[in-house]
Amino acid sequence: MSKTINEYQVELRQGKLWIDGKHEFLKIGKPLRHYGDEEQIEKLIKDLPIIKAKHYRCLELNCYWHHLDPNGDGEIDVSTEPLKKLINAINEYGMFASLSVETYGVGGGQIPQGFWDRYPKSLAMDHEGNLVEDTEYGYMSKVPSLFNSEYLSASRAYIRNLTKALSDCDILWYETTVEPQYMGSRWIDYGPDARSAYENWLKTSEIDGPTFPDTFPVTERFMRDPIWNKFRAQNLAKWVNEDAQAYRDIVGEDAWIATDYLDAIEETMIQRCGDPLEFLRYLTGPNILQVNWTWHNFDRKPHMQAYNRVHQIMKETGRDWAVAEHMTINGTDYHAEDMNGLLENTLKNGTCLGWEFVDVCADLDSPDVKEGVVEPGNFKPAHFTVYDKDWNPIPTMAVVENNWDKWLERVKEVCSQPSA
Repeated sequence: MSKTINEYQVELRQGKLWIDGKHEFLKIGKPLRHYGDEEQIEKLIKDLPIIKAKHYRCLELNCYWHHLDPNGDGEIDVSTEPLKKLINAINEYGMFASLSVETYGVGGGQIPQGFWDRYPKSLAMDHEGNLVEDTEYGYMSKVPSLFNSEYLSASRAYIRNLTKALSDCDILWYETTVEPQYMGSRWIDYGPDARSAYENWLKTSEIDGPTFPDTFPVTERFMRDPIWNKFRAQNLAKWVNEDAQAYRDIVGEDAWIATDYLDAIEETMIQRCGDPLEFLRYLTGPNILQVNWTWHNFDRKPHMQAYNRVHQIMKETGRDWAVAEHMTINGTDYHAEDMNGLLENTLKNGTCLGWEFVDVCADLDSPDVKEGVVEPGNFKPAHFTVYDKDWNPIPTMAVVENNWDKWLERVKEVCSQPSA
């Protein structure tokens, strides 16, 4: 589909972005900021000439729910004029802006406290009947049940109202919440909302599945049952699809939607999403799939199961997903000597849209810390940044930054080949 963004004719086709009829491989930056804070926004605007000079073409603006809607009712509580000013400034520099949200409680997001004050029973339960906090990533943020109607209603109201407030801005694509999953280190979601949704699914699908347990702890036999995990996978995809539709309700059906696909250590995947192939199979909302893990951080080699599953479903369904990565490189996880292999592997596996770099900022100070834990959504530049205080690339980023023209030649060589 072709449309006009920031006076450019843009099209997503064959897994690539075409700008005025020519394929362009994007250098994508994600500046982690408080986008309800005018001072932080003004600082980013002042940094745009530096970012532009580093060949970034797209900036992803990750708007945490609790920053813009502290009372959690889905209404925007702070002025969005500074954010609109930023988006317009990005466009004026000939770059594109994309809009993303954090509306979950695992992996860095945080639900506004005002929401919990009204709906304390929206918390997810684990298989032992305990209420869930994000113990996997260490943020200790409260985790909502993905089956809870109050949570789904409020979070989607936030997406719609934020999108509506920015509807007169040119935005290239919209992104659903980071790394959609249940949780990889704990078995969730086993509360009453999950039970009700599962029983309705069995009835409407006319599937004969195991009975939802009446008591805790839930048995491992039930937790690993393929029918239960088929349901969990379909529900996870339904969550993403309906969040994608919340954007489209405001900006139209031609809105491009990006979604992360987290495919980590195989032993965790049944906990994260049930059946990962079933999740991808039912993931009909996105146009862009941002894959994570694509590089095994421990073994320091390609982590192929993520790409393999994505390609299997693309072949099965005929979907023309534009493949990219969630955090192709961030400032904490990788080794400089691995970068050539990592980047070559992304191209080999179909990344012709662009590479994403997190965090794009000068490293001026340390993360916010509360009782030894980084507070979700309150990152200061040192947390993930790929630059030092003088905007020099750290060693991993230097492999890209100091050889950008050569990498573009390599991209041109790989992406001009016909698809397998």
